[in-house]
Amino acid sequence: MRYAVAHGRRSGRGGAAALGAEAVRRLRSDGHDVVEIAAGTREEAADRCRAQVEAGVDVLVVAGGDGIVSLAADLCAGTSTAVGILPAGTGNDNARSLGLPLGTGKALDVLTSGHRRTVDVLHVAELDRHVLGSVNAGLDARIAHRATLLPRQLGALTYTVAALVEIARLPRTPPLRYRLTLGPEGAGQRVEQLDALVVVPANMPFVGGGLQVAPDADPADGLLDLVVIRPVAPARALALLRAVRAGRHTRLPEVEVHRTAQVRIEGPADVLAHGDGEALGPLPLTVRVVPSALQVVVPGLT
Repeated sequence: MRYAVAHGRRSGRGGAAALGAEAVRRLRSDGHDVVEIAAGTREEAADRCRAQVEAGVDVLVVAGGDGIVSLAADLCAGTSTAVGILPAGTGNDNARSLGLPLGTGKALDVLTSGHRRTVDVLHVAELDRHVLGSVNAGLDARIAHRATLLPRQLGALTYTVAALVEIARLPRTPPLRYRLTLGPEGAGQRVEQLDALVVVPANMPFVGGGLQVAPDADPADGLLDLVVIRPVAPARALALLRAVRAGRHTRLPEVEVHRTAQVRIEGPADVLAHGDGEALGPLPLTVRVVPSALQVVVPGLT
């Protein structure tokens, strides 16, 4: 088997580099052909990983957070190269959604004892970019941006702290107004205009370091779960945050979940949408499901 193992030197407060190096050592000791990619920037990682995918590497292994996992998914979507994930970031939500162990040793074991699973990805049309887990396009996007400004030492608490800061600002910020066009062009397409706090087209359940925003999302059903949370007072927002962490919010009156193959999101010009924790761009954006586009290495069947 031919592997490429990529890691960001700063991801996971430096832990990604050690985890990636250990993966290289173990795979080579098992007799595999391995290329190590130690990247200092996202651009460097993208260029070097792209070259390996174009050369037909069997598995692109990435050690780090959701950002580098999303990068790998974008590069490998529609190819025969599978993505192997070694979670070593702040949130690790894609790994969590796929049932991957977050412990170092067990994650390494999956590379050699796991199997390939075929999953859907999300495609952002305006950017021609694939996202694995979810796109954030509301207050959730502002929280994601706020999280990038907080000290990395907060670890998995980063998103929760960022959420508390943004919730405290709600009384001073105007409502977010959206136009959502659900479904591809045709007779079944429908349009909704509404105010919302959270707008998340999700392919998988978890975002923000373990928040179950879309608890019933299935990355292999050919549909995205569009989660919309209507405006609420700050005190109610805190209660909703607790419910989201437990995945108990989808039946609350402020929450709507739509299953659709595509959604176009038009909204406030100052909202910078994020995908898998990485900045994407301003609205409007069109997000659609690409069914069965990616192979990922997941724990073996028991």
